[in-house]
Amino acid sequence: MLITKVFLNLNLNVILLSLPFLAILFCWIYLIAISVRSYRNLKEPLDKKVLVNNNNSNSKDNFPYVSIIVPARNEQDNIERSLVSLIEQNYPNFEIIAVDDNSTDNTLLKMKKIQQNYLHQKQQQQQQNKYPMLKIIELKDKPDYWTGKTWASEIGYRESHSNVLLFVDADTYFKKNCMLSAISYMVNEDLDVLTGYPFTELRDFWSKITIPLWKLMSITFGKNASNVNNPKSKVAYLMGCFFIIKRNVFENIGTFRSVRNAIQEDAALGIKIKQSGYKLKMIPMDNQMHALWSRDLSTLWHGIGRTLAPMILKETRKVIINFLTIFLMTTLPFLILFASTIIIGLYNTELSITENGNCNYYCIILILNLIIFIIIILTTALESRKTFKISPLYALLYPIGSLFLIIAHLSTLIPLSLHIGKHYSKKTIEWKKRIYTYKGVGGSMK
Repeated sequence: MLITKVFLNLNLNVILLSLPFLAILFCWIYLIAISVRSYRNLKEPLDKKVLVNNNNSNSKDNFPYVSIIVPARNEQDNIERSLVSLIEQNYPNFEIIAVDDNSTDNTLLKMKKIQQNYLHQKQQQQQQNKYPMLKIIELKDKPDYWTGKTWASEIGYRESHSNVLLFVDADTYFKKNCMLSAISYMVNEDLDVLTGYPFTELRDFWSKITIPLWKLMSITFGKNASNVNNPKSKVAYLMGCFFIIKRNVFENIGTFRSVRNAIQEDAALGIKIKQSGYKLKMIPMDNQMHALWSRDLSTLWHGIGRTLAPMILKETRKVIINFLTIFLMTTLPFLILFASTIIIGLYNTELSITENGNCNYYCIILILNLIIFIIIILTTALESRKTFKISPLYALLYPIGSLFLIIAHLSTLIPLSLHIGKHYSKKTIEWKKRIYTYKGVGGSMK
């Protein structure tokens, strides 16, 4: 067989030149092992403890009163699904404070329509509570050096009335048992803060070919979710779409005022919580809520930039490692596979393959890259299906997704890196039709 002849005719130089590709292959095996272990460490069923204080009574007094704060900007396509799912929670003791952050679409109108529609349906529960179930706040402006979401969330907190705060995103959908399960879990585990990662909906083509691959590669950031639950680890962050925090803890860390100019306020808050010694836990809630990461090519592009920019200013080395990992483990093998196939095609006979050392080299590189290519396809396909519930066939287009990630990294990394020493950057990120620019390690809005 041709492959057997190739291996029998390998010389030392060919073997040595093949070592980098063997290293990439072993890196993929290691990545798969780490991903499996992380997944197992976090798979703790939320529904194990669904009764607060292990009490079988469903009396309203057994459940802490909760203020749900929903900042929203330009969410006309998602706000109804989100607010209705919150209103219909089977948790008996809560208020919802929806804050419209100066939306330029019909978000506020839809909020008011929902409020009116449910006013009569929930009249009995409204009468039982001291405060209205759904309160709508309309913002017209914001102070300087606050990002839009931090200011809207801060206003929601100031208008709240409970000792337990739940911050959620306006594009997130919650199943009926979500709050009951989460609050019960938090009380039984005696936590100060509970956050959960959702099932992420990928609706557009570009997200489907990019996000599964990026999730696999993000392990190089060192921000593995299981490390959040390790008190000895410095890794800490919150999922902005859902986190519950005791009011006194929130006030002790300085509320959103302490991270008012942060582009990634959930990550900044998580660090403050853990550094202050509070008990924080992250759990899987993919069976309880659905969230959106991006909606189209534009929001995907700006979302990646919004994620990378603060990290570049604080942890440039990690972003560079992530960039190199994506290039070496996903983009480079495909490029070499393509090139090797063309070069080998130039040799027309089996004799030339077995006698020519250069061709032997190209053959072994082709074989190794083919193995790596198959592993990438299978791993990405499994991630697409298991985590995001999309067709595994999107994994076949992973080279396009990896190239997109490479370009997105460079477009953010290069401008910011050039200005880190000057503590200033003209690099801007568009988010929710606002332009953000970065100064120092934070972010301020133009």
